[in-house]
Amino acid sequence: MSDDEKSFVEKIFREIIRRTLGKVSESIERSLRRALRLAAMAFGGVIVALLGLTFLMIGIIKWLTLLMPNWLAWMLVGIIVLLAGLSLTLGSINRE
Repeated sequence: MSDDEKSFVEKIFREIIRRTLGKVSESIERSLRRALRLAAMAFGGVIVALLGLTFLMIGIIKWLTLLMPNWLAWMLVGIIVLLAGLSLTLGSINRE
């Protein structure tokens, strides 16, 4: 083979590799962008849910203070939230 034929074959080979890697990198970039967007939305959802739960618990405490002492209402709601968190945590543990 002459130098012109080698360079032509090398140019074609390099172009094929560049296009193939370009498609792969575009696919990886798109998947990464989608995963980051999903993670950000999940994080935002958790924050909103925690804020809602906080306001709900404060509302329940305010209502309970009409029926019992303030400290007892806080303690009762705290225990209920603690038990709910423990049950969710233990329920989410993978048992083999």
